[in-house]
Amino acid sequence: MEIPYEVTPRRDTGLYNSKLAIWLFLASEVMLFGGLFSGYVFLRLGVQDGVDNPWPWGLNVHKGYVWLGFLNTLILIGSSVGVVFAWVALKERNWRRFQVLMYGVVACAVAFMCIKSIEYNSKLTKHHGIKLLDNSVMEGTILNGTDKIRFSGDKASFSLQGALPIFLRELAGDEFPELTLEVADGEDAVAFTSKGEFKKWFYQARRETASDLAKERKRYRTELADGVENPAPVSVSTSAMVTAAKPFELNGNPRTVIGHSDTSMNYRDGSKVDGTLTGDDVLFEIHEVDMQLVMPTKQRDSILWEVVDDEYAKQEFFTKQHQYYETMRAYYEPRGETIPEKMLRGHKLNLHYVHVGGEHSDGHDHEGEKHEGEESHGDEVHTSETKPSASKLEKDTGHHGTITVPREKIKFMGNHGPRYGNYYAIYFTMTALHGLHVVGGALVLLYFVVFGKKMFLKNPEHLANRVEVGGLFWHFVDLIWIFLFPIMYLL
Repeated sequence: MEIPYEVTPRRDTGLYNSKLAIWLFLASEVMLFGGLFSGYVFLRLGVQDGVDNPWPWGLNVHKGYVWLGFLNTLILIGSSVGVVFAWVALKERNWRRFQVLMYGVVACAVAFMCIKSIEYNSKLTKHHGIKLLDNSVMEGTILNGTDKIRFSGDKASFSLQGALPIFLRELAGDEFPELTLEVADGEDAVAFTSKGEFKKWFYQARRETASDLAKERKRYRTELADGVENPAPVSVSTSAMVTAAKPFELNGNPRTVIGHSDTSMNYRDGSKVDGTLTGDDVLFEIHEVDMQLVMPTKQRDSILWEVVDDEYAKQEFFTKQHQYYETMRAYYEPRGETIPEKMLRGHKLNLHYVHVGGEHSDGHDHEGEKHEGEESHGDEVHTSETKPSASKLEKDTGHHGTITVPREKIKFMGNHGPRYGNYYAIYFTMTALHGLHVVGGALVLLYFVVFGKKMFLKNPEHLANRVEVGGLFWHFVDLIWIFLFPIMYLL
């Protein structure tokens, strides 16, 4: 039986079946992305200055990667044009031109996703932020995995009623430490030389513990029912302890560690490792200082400057802040207006690049001591005539100082992933969802060019209609990105 209106349009709507279906599907897509865009707008407009975390400035977030977003825009626009010309080639019954154009469209989709992976990798591995206890923020890069708690353990205790102990996932290196299970007197010692051996024992011990608990509880309930006075309480050991032949190194994730000291580290699953704390401070390459959540009167005494411990970087920040302030005041005062509170607490005054000079442990550059009429910057000495301008300093991102941040002064730290704030959560949600649409659309178009030859020889108009439907979806994907790019990258 032939399905009507597969190729020819209906007289009432002027559309064939698949075209009507794609318009209905795109209507649901508009509602999906419309809700996401609306959520973005309401969250951004609902930010209370000085109370909520400030909404990031798109250009500052993406920095040198804005041009990649623009390149992706050009790639998608070019691919949309390619889809149209591929459809025209089918209408002209030119299979070879259709192949070339459609493979070009798929290549554009691959290039788009590769560029997005570069951006994601940058945000997840190279850009981090640290919020200190007074809400001052440092932007930069956490070096050498020092966000982890470095610990040398020699003994560990854990529960036999849950999953594998977390500390096993945080062993430094690939070598499994030789662990010996502490057993009661008279029992044979149990040693583990590989993770596989430990897992096999652990799952068996967990089953036996669960079975023993069930038997003891049944016995206790039976004795209560029989009227036994003071029945023996349930007594089953549900924990175990292992001792290492030699100390093993751990890199504790702050998300899984609920507390640590110089001699122990406690995990969320109840396991505990005894040993020695070998490193707790965070090594941080500082790029920017953000004071938007610190009262202007308290900025000079912020914890941040105690951590940075570099007088030049501090003076550089307040010099640039003063320059921006004077520029705004020169604009508002002649008009009889005061500078809006939103601008006083905004990023233009309170977010600047800083350049920490020297790599000495005390944070000062002793080789470039500041003398009368001179100001030190890194390993250079600048007089009032040779000191770089503020604009030059802001663009000079090749020289960044490294500082050590005590963990007890940190309120929150992390990469620029979804956990870092509402902006980043929305950015990854919307761009990842859009990326899934790009992949899905590219696979459909690739199917037409790889497996469509048979349909082309049998009914070329049918294939042309299918490509037109796929092209409509591809144009929609392009249109979504045209909205995403300025909102997420420029505003």
